[in-house]
Amino acid sequence: MLVDLHVHLRGTLLRDTVISLAKRNNVSIPASVISASRYGWHDFPSFLKSYDLITSVVKSANDLEQVAASYLQRCSMLGGSYVEFMLSPPDLARTGVPFFDQLRALQAAADQASQEWGVHSRLIATAVRHLGPSAAIEAARMATSMRSDILVGFGLTGDENQHSVGDFAEAFRIARSEGLKATAHAGEHCPAETVIEAIEILNLDRVGHGVRAAESPNVMRQIASARIPLEVCLSSNLALGLYPTIAAHPIGRLANAGCVIALGTDDPSFFDTDLSQEYALAQTAGSHLSNHIINKNAIEAAFCDERTKAALAARLNK
Repeated sequence: MLVDLHVHLRGTLLRDTVISLAKRNNVSIPASVISASRYGWHDFPSFLKSYDLITSVVKSANDLEQVAASYLQRCSMLGGSYVEFMLSPPDLARTGVPFFDQLRALQAAADQASQEWGVHSRLIATAVRHLGPSAAIEAARMATSMRSDILVGFGLTGDENQHSVGDFAEAFRIARSEGLKATAHAGEHCPAETVIEAIEILNLDRVGHGVRAAESPNVMRQIASARIPLEVCLSSNLALGLYPTIAAHPIGRLANAGCVIALGTDDPSFFDTDLSQEYALAQTAGSHLSNHIINKNAIEAAFCDERTKAALAARLNK
């Protein structure tokens, strides 16, 4: 079994799905972009632009359900058993899809996946850092406006170089006050110390990426001591140029320092990867982490309920 703890739902869009949804929703996407490798981006700023363009084809709750179910089915074929999706609720709300309908669509996809393919899933509602703190508070208020079994966490995504992490403390306070677990992108494009800053200021349960913690033995010691899991996305890190080769990736140093490592696909359709490839890469990265250990870490770090965790652990230990 395999666990994906870090995947942006709309980042899973397959090329054929982009084409069909663009036609259904009358969205114009240049053919040159659709046909280009990785949708034509070449650096992080152009990746963000490409992501916004491609994901604009998702316009309805039905679209959302289709995309989620498609990814969960694909994961099941690769041995996947549990997925935590990330989605920013205000994005679709602005296109006319109320948050209630978003949750209902994702619950329907989750129910289908559980019943037909044996894959469980949950949702982390996210704020987008480069949209600013006011937008983050809007996302947090929306995320806490209703209860749903599928909604388990609140996160911060986007460009780490925009705004200070303290600007988002209020959004996370709102989310945590209603029982949502917390994760945030940190230590991907910014230095090691920003990982500790995010953990402390936002009261994080996990860190998205966090790989640049490897640049500081002191930061690694603090993360390991606190047992704060890192959601490592190997193909994403390579594609975005953080490291030139998998041999240069610091996952091994992080693991050897005692950091808790889980894996994610991030935006698999933009980085030419899938769940099985991420686990295969981890075995070639000199991390000495077995799939069993990584999945055990991921189950313990998951934001789902204890009953689901117990079921996943039982499947892992068969």
